[in-house]
Amino acid sequence: MGGLYKCRIGWIWSLILTVIVVVVPRYWELKMESIPLPHLPAPSLPKIEIIEGTIQRPNLVSTLVDLEVPAAIAHEVAHLIQPVFDVRKSRLDNHIRLEKDINGALRVFEYKNDDERVLTVERDAASYAARVETLEFQTRESLITAEITSNLFEALDGYPKGELLAADLAQIFASDVDFGSDLQRGDDIRLIVNELYHNGDFVKYGRIQAAQLINAGRPYRAFLFRDSYFDEKGNAMKRALLRSPLEFTRISSGFTSRRMHPILGTARAHFAVDYAAPAGTPVIAVANGIVTFAGWDGGYGNLVQVRHANGLTTGYAHLSRIAPGLRPGRPIKQGDRVGAVGQTGLATGPHLHYMMARGGKPINPLSIKSEPTVPIDAKLKPEFLSEIAALRTSLLP
Repeated sequence: MGGLYKCRIGWIWSLILTVIVVVVPRYWELKMESIPLPHLPAPSLPKIEIIEGTIQRPNLVSTLVDLEVPAAIAHEVAHLIQPVFDVRKSRLDNHIRLEKDINGALRVFEYKNDDERVLTVERDAASYAARVETLEFQTRESLITAEITSNLFEALDGYPKGELLAADLAQIFASDVDFGSDLQRGDDIRLIVNELYHNGDFVKYGRIQAAQLINAGRPYRAFLFRDSYFDEKGNAMKRALLRSPLEFTRISSGFTSRRMHPILGTARAHFAVDYAAPAGTPVIAVANGIVTFAGWDGGYGNLVQVRHANGLTTGYAHLSRIAPGLRPGRPIKQGDRVGAVGQTGLATGPHLHYMMARGGKPINPLSIKSEPTVPIDAKLKPEFLSEIAALRTSLLP
């Protein structure tokens, strides 16, 4: 009896073990098969490839081919562009954007001509079409403030395209302030200017509407009115003679009757002012006049001389190059380019040797007083004063 009982017990455990090993796993397999799996979409490949960069080759076709656009399409694009844009004027480093199919076929090509225009070549159902679009800007008036710590360029460097603001400001006050020698640490700048945005991104500045410079405690203010700048009394900011032929520089040697020449090693008169500046810095004419000499002149290197009104003459020496087209007899206007800073001739480093004479007698350029101001037309003054009233209030701290 006991043996029979033990046999039944063993049979029962064998059955249980069989169920655990065979039946239970199969049950869960069938259970899982009965659960519907979620439908997952097949991964999609990108339909287009977008490439952004800048022009790196002077030839547009070569640029497109470098970006793996088929040569036939690159030539077709260049041909389509010709009626709306001269491809020879495309500039290195200008922004471009392409959209391509995954097989390499071009969908869209965009080239940024400048801050205001974009050239677009786009494929429709059968062919490509080219057009030049003018961007639409959103305008925001902004008050910009800065303090001089070393120079004008550095003071505005924290603003986007601050170097352009600095250049514009230097031109506005060029008749009153020499930004190479007159600025002092702690001088204050305040500008009211329109900022132009496209799709929320800053693009550029409009013209400065109003500007204030506190230089050595003395305030200078300028307001834009009918495309010209005037002080708060209505006197024109632009006068017959600029204070300096350079925008950003420093005086490295002054006007003197006796100076040790750095190369010849002898004491000689230095009837000029030397402005130290990086090679290539633009040099401009300080007043309207007629070019009397433009070429090589021994120790002066590349030299330009200009005759102005009232017997005044100016000379610009050691230029790295002379502006194209300058020759004796050609008229030149105030602010026109005469060349670029260099160290040609007898010069130890890049600088401008700036000379001035009246009636043939050398005079110190720094001793020239400001020319008389020219007042605004009396009929326009009430309109001018009314228009600048709010700007003047905004300029004041």
